[in-house]
Amino acid sequence: MKNIACIGMAVADVTLGHFDEFNFNQDVTLVDNVNITAGGDSANVAINLLNMQTQVSLYGKIGDDLMGKFLLETYEKLHMDTSNITISKGENTATCITLVNKEADRVFLYHGGSTASLGRADIKENTLYEYDIIHASGFFLLPKLENEGLDDIFKIAKEKGKITTLDVGWDNSNRWFENIRSILPHVSYFLPTDNEAEQITKQKNVEDMAKFLLDQGVENVVIKMGAKGAYAHNGKDAQYIKGVPVKTVVDTTGAGDSFVAGFLASLARGNDLWQSVKMANISGGLTVQDFGTNNIIKSYKDLTDIYNNT
Repeated sequence: MKNIACIGMAVADVTLGHFDEFNFNQDVTLVDNVNITAGGDSANVAINLLNMQTQVSLYGKIGDDLMGKFLLETYEKLHMDTSNITISKGENTATCITLVNKEADRVFLYHGGSTASLGRADIKENTLYEYDIIHASGFFLLPKLENEGLDDIFKIAKEKGKITTLDVGWDNSNRWFENIRSILPHVSYFLPTDNEAEQITKQKNVEDMAKFLLDQGVENVVIKMGAKGAYAHNGKDAQYIKGVPVKTVVDTTGAGDSFVAGFLASLARGNDLWQSVKMANISGGLTVQDFGTNNIIKSYKDLTDIYNNT
């Protein structure tokens, strides 16, 4: 089985819900659930991979504060390799407050803190290239790393025969393609949502989005489409792969990260693009049925049981 390095966001997540509306003119808003967990795109992927019995290490940056200590304790309880996490003495740990309404829609209040300052100097490249798959999540929320060498890291990884995978997040600078163009030729598997891919490519349908990205040098494109599933293209063949029906949608937070983790866990086991996307759809579908971003899936067998019965 291949092992995986996850580069990027390590965030303390505070999820509040469900509620009808939030109004600053109302002093107190009652919620049914408060959930404090270890989150952040890359950390979510790493934790889900651990839960799926896949060897992984997280390359991120946290502050030397209460939230940072909480994250480290959480990772250590999960037996995650924390040796590649940088601890910053002068910064707050990245924190995200998620508000979830009764329709399971959500909005994020995010402070980047130590994650925003994560740069190439924080990445222990002497150990990074020992991993078979090098993944980065939340590209557009890693401004320093985005401008300071993630493209070079991926280029070196590809030259060393590694698999590189990339998920992006939303670009609040609205520069999209300009920001990501230089890394695309070094990406083995690119995994944006349809909304993100539309912003990057300025195309309106997923087939044209995928063609645009392949023309930029990406080897394989997987476009996440929420409940509809995903569209995958390997440069030669393409498929729409339907999502898995779910009984109840409770919280869609982290569904994309769970999708990526399911994809990587399958890829690490030697499965092809199409089967890995199917496993990713299952993984994302399981996550939306409860609160939390990385605590729903307990085993890779959770995915294979559903895969074998659909």
